[in-house]
Amino acid sequence: MSSNQDDGFGYHPALQDAYSRRLDVINRGFSGYTSAMALKVLPKFFPRPETATVRFLAICLGCNDAVMAGMYQHTPLEAYKSNLRRIVQHPVVKAQNPRILLLTPPPVNQYQLEDFDASEGVPHPSRTAAQTRKYAEAVIELGKELDVPVVDLWSAFMRYIGWKEGDVLVGSREAPNNEGFEALFADGLHLTGKAYKIEFDAVMEVIERNWPDQVPEKLEMVFEDWREAPM
Repeated sequence: MSSNQDDGFGYHPALQDAYSRRLDVINRGFSGYTSAMALKVLPKFFPRPETATVRFLAICLGCNDAVMAGMYQHTPLEAYKSNLRRIVQHPVVKAQNPRILLLTPPPVNQYQLEDFDASEGVPHPSRTAAQTRKYAEAVIELGKELDVPVVDLWSAFMRYIGWKEGDVLVGSREAPNNEGFEALFADGLHLTGKAYKIEFDAVMEVIERNWPDQVPEKLEMVFEDWREAPM
């Protein structure tokens, strides 16, 4: 869904536009995959140095790992962290030595998830706001451990709606449904264009903070401007 522009803003197209004629931005998203599944297929799609040079690798996994225990996609928290660690340290990734970003899973809205779970034919709730938060915190911990920059989507979304630590957790059944929060989700899990804009801004901010020489305006175009291009 990150490439879909039906809702007015697509995360992947926005990155492509930002780095147009400077870097190719390739989406290797696998719907429904967990960190364990992604780890298995990583060497099958990640390019070798003789094929292409990978400058950035953004890893965004965890929304599916964080389903409730007993469900098919559930990954225990420590196994989730281990899978992410193995992806970051995988030989095919090491061979490229890219600039790595770890993205936390964003929050979920349990109010909207009720209909989504019914449509999927799975027990409700398939996910909870509190459990998803634990997986986001695990990514932050791993980023510190590995010295890898983290894009904290969970906190970015919560800041957007004005939530503060100590408040009842928005998205949980303990808090009333929040219309501003609801507007970030198509179904309580998948994001709307408004949410993808938050994600895009957060990613660009982390790139600028950690690699200021890699923001689009600092990179040369691969080919000359049309005014200088050979006829």
